[in-house]
Amino acid sequence: MTILVGRVGAFVSAVALAACVSGCGDEGLLPTTVDPGPDFNVADLLFDEGFFYCQVEPRAIIAKNCGPGEAGDSGCHYTVTSFRLSAHAPITCNGNVVAGAIPPEARGNYTSAQSRMRRDPDSSPLLLKPLQKLEHPRKIFNDNEDPATVIRLWSKQVTTQ
Repeated sequence: MTILVGRVGAFVSAVALAACVSGCGDEGLLPTTVDPGPDFNVADLLFDEGFFYCQVEPRAIIAKNCGPGEAGDSGCHYTVTSFRLSAHAPITCNGNVVAGAIPPEARGNYTSAQSRMRRDPDSSPLLLKPLQKLEHPRKIFNDNEDPATVIRLWSKQVTTQ
């Protein structure tokens, strides 16, 4: 009799476990995923290109010689890092709007800078490295200087596409 009760108990436990397992997953009573629907897409956060070309690049990158570096530096962002920058012809702006063609080298600089920018500029490598708050060979500017201000302003110039 004890063996029969033990077998019945094991059978009931197995059936209960099977019922629980079949109630989970994508088609069960307790789904583990959510169907986002047919129009699902993830918005890309883009920092404003015009603001970059007309404010960030000239005031925080070019003005601080981030590409070629200072005397005694070994090429800096033109040659030696993953944050690769390229020299290019000057860009003409009307406010924060580019007037004329954007050289491909400038587009590359924008792409490199955008990948190091964050919505919260104080967690952004584009700001933290030249402040030497993240590893960087030298301090480029101080927290209260114009380049830091313009990078912080850029963090507010976003669109989603």
